Amino acid sequence: MNAFRIDRLARRFVRDEQGLVITEFLFAMCWLCWWYVASFAIFDGFRQYNASIKATYTVGDILSRQMVEIDESFLDGLQGLYEYLIKFGSDAELRYTSLKWVDARSQYEVDWSYATGTRGDLTTADLTSMTDRLPRLVDGEHVLLVESWSTYNTLFSVGVSQGLQFNNYMVTSPRFAPRVVLPQN
Repeated sequence: MNAFRIDRLARRFVRDEQGLVITEFLFAMCWLCWWYVASFAIFDGFRQYNASIKATYTVGDILSRQMVEIDESFLDGLQGLYEYLIKFGSDAELRYTSLKWVDARSQYEVDWSYATGTRGDLTTADLTSMTDRLPRLVDGEHVLLVESWSTYNTLFSVGVSQGLQFNNYMVTSPRFAPRVVLPQN
């Protein structure tokens, strides 16, 4: 008798459509809330990536306008400016390199390099793997290469991976002098 009553209640429950709109509304609201938060997180990630690109170009432009010798404290100050401009993460790293083209050896050579953080200075041997990303130069022409690395963590974990690594680089010519000089210690 009890099994018959449970079976009858189960059939009546399946046929009953009262309250279905509320159930669908709750499911839809969950998805809409997730979509809203996810779109905010994705938009914020693109905004931060764009800020890191602009900050890299700003630092490179400031460096390219130097007409006097610079020192390590100036380059560390540029990293502080970069961190201020991106407004996220304190693990930003920059590497500044002055390089030139030598026709006699048909290769790029590092004039000087300075890295902040855990990255090492760039060497002439390292440039062989970057040749396709560097512009063609005339013999003895100097350019500046600025590379930046920063990590972005989203505010919400909604499918966007945490710890996105933004890596940017830019190459620019010195503006008002043939080259930017960093005295070697």
